[in-house]
Parts: sequence; structure tokens; C-alpha cells
Amino acid sequence: MVESTRLRRLVERVDSAIELCEETHLQGIKEVPPDVAVRARKVFTFARTAVRKTGNGEAMSAVDEALARRQVKITEVMDILWTIQEIVFDLMLPWRTELPEDVEIEGDELALGPAFWREFRLHP
Repeated sequence: MVESTRLRRLVERVDSAIELCEETHLQGIKEVPPDVAVRARKVFTFARTAVRKTGNGEAMSAVDEALARRQVKITEVMDILWTIQEIVFDLMLPWRTELPEDVEIEGDELALGPAFWREFRLHP
């Protein structure tokens, strides 16, 4: 129970940091401003601790790998946060790792073209 609460808190912190990064990016800021860097570092420290406490060596290595990446641009920090989020989701929901990477649709439903989709328009 304690572990799942810790991981949920981590997801909340990651989500909040991603939101801050997205808002910053939408303002046209490319490099990580000091306030965002401080916030990200706090989330990264919490992530390292929370994942280490799960005892999952593979997840810890993945977090360390993500945190070793360059963190100059806001998009780079967002990528790291998204990676951490994926790692945590895999820890919280282990069955996710058993899902296939790509799901292929049987047949050519997507290749039917625009004429096919006109059949479903709302107004005649």
C-alpha cells in the first residue's frame, strides 16, 4: 500500500512538472528556465528514490538512463519526464509490459479513403 501511494504521488508530481514544461514551451521558451530546472530536479530526485524503493533493478536502471540524458532544452526535460512516467506506469500495472508494441488492424479499413467515411456524416 505504501509503495502504490508513493508511486501515485510520483505520477502526480511528474504530471505537474510536465504541465509546467508544456506551459513554458507554449510561451516560446526553448531552454529550461531556472524555476523549471529546480522543479524538474525535485521530481527527478523523488523519482529516483521512489523507484529504488520498489526494488526493481531494471526500472532503476531505466530511470538512471533517462536522468543521464541532456537537460538543456525544455523538450528534453519533457521527454525525460514522459520516460519516467512510462516506467512508473509499468511498475504500477505490470501487465502493461505484456502488451504488444504495435497492433495491426486486420484488413485495409484505414485505406478505404474519404468516400468510405462520408457514409457516416451527421447531416445529409
